[in-house]
Amino acid sequence: MEVIKLTKKIIYLLIFLVILCLMILSYFHFFKEDVVPVLTYHNVVDVIEDDPNVTVNISTKKFEKQIKWLHDHGYKTITMDELYDWKVNNKKIPRKSILITFDDGWKSYYTKAIPILEKYNMKSNVFVVFKFTENVTKENSDIYMNFDDIKDIINNHKDMTILSHSYDLHNKENADSNDYDLYNNDMKKVEELGYNIKYYAYPYGHNNDNYIKALKDNNYYLAFTFGPYTNVRKSDDNYKLPRIGMFESTKDWKFKLKLFLEM
Repeated sequence: MEVIKLTKKIIYLLIFLVILCLMILSYFHFFKEDVVPVLTYHNVVDVIEDDPNVTVNISTKKFEKQIKWLHDHGYKTITMDELYDWKVNNKKIPRKSILITFDDGWKSYYTKAIPILEKYNMKSNVFVVFKFTENVTKENSDIYMNFDDIKDIINNHKDMTILSHSYDLHNKENADSNDYDLYNNDMKKVEELGYNIKYYAYPYGHNNDNYIKALKDNNYYLAFTFGPYTNVRKSDDNYKLPRIGMFESTKDWKFKLKLFLEM
């Protein structure tokens, strides 16, 4: 008799746990506020030579593994314009939408990341420090993209978008200067290069009121920080949008769990 009672209790407990799991999944699927993860990569390298726990680099192997996982699990990459229309104009985007970004304009984005992204039909965006591009010479041509690389991306890789990481503010003194004129003039220099860019990533993720005012005065629509490693929500400030940094040290289980919980 006691065995029967114990068996019933176990069955009731299992039924309760199944119902609880279904309720949790329903919450994430139907009721949770819409969010869009914005992933941020930097330099894609064949071999990690620095300490994996401190470098911003990611290995080609790990990068492709992550992109393949996103593809195989039904994630849909969207464009920056689509993110803006979703956030500001309340337009629909596919469930499990995701935005992929790269910072700085490393040569590896052109030579290593784009072939992998296109292999899995993924879109992406690269925030370029245009002074880095301007300073490319034959001696350092394997570090950052040159203007021919950018031109080729614009003309021949339609799912890849060139955006601004500033003209020459990628040092902490300038980024933290709180100098409206410095920010404004820097944005004018990007415009003078012939690029009509409406989306921005702050160098080091640092921002302030004068920085944001300059962005608005130069008709930028959205601007991204670096962190705090949460997903973009419609309620977020358009000029302080969070991103999730992706590095060699990022554990696979953390990457997958984060996307599951937020999607």
